[in-house]
Amino acid sequence: MRLLSLIITLLSLFRIQTLDAQSLRAYERAGDSAFEKKDYGAAVQYYGDVLSRHEDDLSLWWKYGESARLYNSFPEAERSYQKIANSKKHRNRHPLVDYRLAEVKKNQGDYPTAIAYFEKFLSENPKADAGYLERAKTEIKTCQQAQTIAASPVQVEVKHLGKEINSPWYDFAPSIVGDTLFYSSYRFDKKTDKGKNKRKLSKVMIAAKGGRGREPGRGFPTTDTAHIAHTAFSPDGHYVFFTICKDLNVNDKRCELWMTVIDRRNRWLPPVKLPAPVNMPGYNTTQPNIGYDEVAQGPVLWFASDRPGGKGKLDIWRMPLDTNFFCACNLPLPGKKITYLPGFEEPENLAALNTAENEASPFFYAPQQKLYFSSEGLPGLGGYDIFYTQKDSAVFESPQNAGPGFNTSYNDLYFVLRNDGLSGYLSSNRPGSFYLDEKNKACCNDLYTVTMPAPKTPEKPAPDTVVAVTVVQKSPETTKPVTIQPIVVEPKAEDFKGLPLYFDNDEPEKRTRKTATQLTYDETVQAYLERQHEYRERFVAGLKDNQADAAEQLVDDFFENEIRRGGDRLSLLCDFILSGLQKGQSLEIVLKGYTSPRAESDYNLNLAKRRISSVHNVFAKFSDGVFQPFLLSGKLKISELSFGEAKAKVSISDKLHDERNSIYHPDAARERRVEIVEVVVH
Repeated sequence: MRLLSLIITLLSLFRIQTLDAQSLRAYERAGDSAFEKKDYGAAVQYYGDVLSRHEDDLSLWWKYGESARLYNSFPEAERSYQKIANSKKHRNRHPLVDYRLAEVKKNQGDYPTAIAYFEKFLSENPKADAGYLERAKTEIKTCQQAQTIAASPVQVEVKHLGKEINSPWYDFAPSIVGDTLFYSSYRFDKKTDKGKNKRKLSKVMIAAKGGRGREPGRGFPTTDTAHIAHTAFSPDGHYVFFTICKDLNVNDKRCELWMTVIDRRNRWLPPVKLPAPVNMPGYNTTQPNIGYDEVAQGPVLWFASDRPGGKGKLDIWRMPLDTNFFCACNLPLPGKKITYLPGFEEPENLAALNTAENEASPFFYAPQQKLYFSSEGLPGLGGYDIFYTQKDSAVFESPQNAGPGFNTSYNDLYFVLRNDGLSGYLSSNRPGSFYLDEKNKACCNDLYTVTMPAPKTPEKPAPDTVVAVTVVQKSPETTKPVTIQPIVVEPKAEDFKGLPLYFDNDEPEKRTRKTATQLTYDETVQAYLERQHEYRERFVAGLKDNQADAAEQLVDDFFENEIRRGGDRLSLLCDFILSGLQKGQSLEIVLKGYTSPRAESDYNLNLAKRRISSVHNVFAKFSDGVFQPFLLSGKLKISELSFGEAKAKVSISDKLHDERNSIYHPDAARERRVEIVEVVVH
């Protein structure tokens, strides 16, 4: 029996080890698959899981190092390559190990060590691939130039904008309109994805007067099937270019330029895709910027593209725009579609500024006629560096590196300036940015403020610093109007079904049993939105670190994406109703009021009626009472369903002393609402 028991035990251990080995091989295969799909973050996780139990597998360390390097986790990549470099056997299997060590040392700003590794690679691998040998020689010169640039500090203050703007994901592409910052953020979950690991989407966000970032609302273009990013405003602030990008894989995207308009009632009109020659099928057209060009005597569209006719990868391109189109006098009337776009000339490649590597994020600062952009190919500190070039009549001066502070050995892009010429923003993944993966110190770009001292009077550049980048001013008659059909999604009654409109605790009109109010929902929700900071503080009180951050995000998401969105959608509903009534339709709006369970049921019943009354007042007072004749004639009906307090979630606190959970918790706040149950069109 003892022998049999021993055999069973040994067989069990063998089975466990076999299953464990199979599991580890499955993780490695998953890492290989993720790497092939360019999902380098996932590859790091899969390979790391295997290495945590098989740390002596140096072949796997190479895969881990390659994934970490492409994931911008340079310390982890260096650790991996160093393990291989210390093993003579595996050094021979991976002759690029010194080249890779040089790369990650350069990425971290250690230029002397990077030079030493590049030289070691050249001396020990004379028969290596000619491309790598040539690049190693070039990189040595680049590191030497970087040492020179780093030794000439620039007077500039660069500050991280913090969690009110940034997230652990990519935050990028700032643009400035008055006192409002527009930017793009890759933090949003794809709603149609199921499970925990949802794919991310980028959307445009705004931060007004130094406040927290939020979605623009009021119909700004958004979709759950593509990325929205890169806003560029016309000089009058009404016409907005932006990109819609679709995933080719986890890492690569295909972007096209679109345009929308803010009409005379400050509403975003349905967007249109720009026609050829702006967009070119199969290629990227991205990162737009508009600046007034003194030679062209009008606005010029700058953008980055990898289309044919460039130096390779992304290049900077420019295109004069139809001056007459971009004025407030041509704004569409409320409710009109965009059916006319300006004439578009053939884009011009700025060949003398571009390289075989990527040039990106152009920004033309009109007051000084200066072009800022980022480049991977021009001499810099590593990654993307910010450069500028002064436009002198029809030519640009040689690009100049903006210097340390603006630039680091990491990726520094999307530099923009305010009108004062002394302050602005940039996007960077330099140390100090939030990490998506704290363990591996990897990812992502954040937004930073930039403040410069008053500039000295510029000296005229020497003749040999000017390169011939001719700006062609074409005659007005070459501009041909383009009439295209926009992609327009007309609202439907179903779009407003279940629309929630949220209220502050015991509002409107606290501590009363009245069943009606003179206030409109617009008025009461505005006061509610002004308490966002207070709600955040009260809900976060007593929490620390990650818990506090998560709680803040819950409150901010609720205020910005649910409360504010409800008010915006109510405005769109009013427009929809007016359009239907003008077409001769009859409409019925069915409302239902809800409350949180803090008070007695009879009190809550009256409160729900007051809330419905405030929504009713919106329709009664809309556009100077335009609905009144229809309400009197019965063409527009507003009906109510019974009180809904009884359906509040059982998890919602009803304890008066527990204000954190019964008032300030977003779950409790969601119960305080009026719901548009349905919109019936007859």
